[in-house]
Amino acid sequence: MIILNPIQRFFRKYFLSTIAALALFLLMNLALAVAIRVIADCRTSAPDLSVSALSAMVSEVSGVIEAEPDLSRILSKNHAWAMLLSDDGAVIWEEQMPNDLPRSYTAAQIAQFSRWYLQEYPVFVWQHPAGLFVLAYPVNSLQRYNFAMETGDVWAMVITVFGIFLVSILLMLFLLWRNTRRVEQAVKPILTGIIAMSQGKPVQLEEHGELTDINAELNWASEQLHKKDTARADWISGISHDIRTPLSVMLGYAGEIEDNDALPSDVQKQAGLIRKHGEKLRQLIIDLNLVSRLEYAMQPLQKTSVSPVELSRQVISDYMNNDLDEQYVIDLYAGDGAESILIEGDNTLLTRMLENLIGNSIAHNPDGCHICVSVELTDRMCKLMVQDSGKGMDETALRMLNAAECVSFTQSNGSGIPHGNGLKIARQIVSAHKGTIKFFETEPHGVTVVVKLPTMK
Repeated sequence: MIILNPIQRFFRKYFLSTIAALALFLLMNLALAVAIRVIADCRTSAPDLSVSALSAMVSEVSGVIEAEPDLSRILSKNHAWAMLLSDDGAVIWEEQMPNDLPRSYTAAQIAQFSRWYLQEYPVFVWQHPAGLFVLAYPVNSLQRYNFAMETGDVWAMVITVFGIFLVSILLMLFLLWRNTRRVEQAVKPILTGIIAMSQGKPVQLEEHGELTDINAELNWASEQLHKKDTARADWISGISHDIRTPLSVMLGYAGEIEDNDALPSDVQKQAGLIRKHGEKLRQLIIDLNLVSRLEYAMQPLQKTSVSPVELSRQVISDYMNNDLDEQYVIDLYAGDGAESILIEGDNTLLTRMLENLIGNSIAHNPDGCHICVSVELTDRMCKLMVQDSGKGMDETALRMLNAAECVSFTQSNGSGIPHGNGLKIARQIVSAHKGTIKFFETEPHGVTVVVKLPTMK
């Protein structure tokens, strides 16, 4: 016994229903073809023998009627006979004609048998140069009818035939549409659920219909993924919290040792390195926690009206006031009407996004560069652009960044600590604000990051 799974059962049912629709369509058209053939068979010529062709096989030469040898063979094969009547109705030539038939006919007799029968022999006539050619079939071999139809009836028949054909086409299309609609209604929730799962959203499909088992499996898979994501996010949050306290103690003691002038300079320098790398480690933990919360939509947005120009000024001022090396120059350019631009978003997250973009330019260019932050209004969107004149980025990295692929954990600034994770956070923050982010190469060298955010209406 063959056991079919729900998908096989569903598509087998769909296949059989499609075959049934095709069979119904073919049967209707077969009936139409038979009807047309019956009408076409009501003609005035014999179905197997051509009276005109046989007539051409009889000729008059110097007053003598002669027939081709094949004529007798054809007539014998079909059990038929033929004769040629003169203009006055006399038989002037015959082939296999029964002996009991007259050899002369009046005009009335000719008119009668040319349309019907000659003593129960179905006959067909054809005009011949020597008179009238008559072809007769055996008795009861054919049924002849005098078929006549008014012109209006002919048109009605044509319209009827066309109507039957059109109705069969429409019926076929309707049956195919109904089957397709059923497939769509059954599969659409599944596809929607798969797309939602790929985006990390919970899925809860109704468990009924022909594909109930599949809906139930998707619901179970969504629940398991949600549990794993929640466990992962909770684990990251817990680890971040547990590390924060001992790390603060380490940074505190390292700072005290670094500032203690009573200690040897080598010890102070080593303590400074411990503090510096500890601060990087703390920042990585904070970034990891933020990435996790943004990825699983656990970071609620505290939306307010934000001026991107003011936000940019504040971020640039913070960098300038935090002992930024002189080899880095940061400028702000505000386009026409930029001062009046307002976006609805989380000021803290948007600040972090811009800090990460500027910080990425600084981290990738240890020899210094010029960084320009610009704000413009383009197509009712706030265009926030960060350009640097640094060493740039290779095409592979740019392509991966624009394809939203993670490159942050595969690159290093040479210190052994991966950098670039801020770009992933920036992308997630932009995505949370329904915006877009693209990475380009700056001419002649450097990197340009373009962020577009919807403005407040």
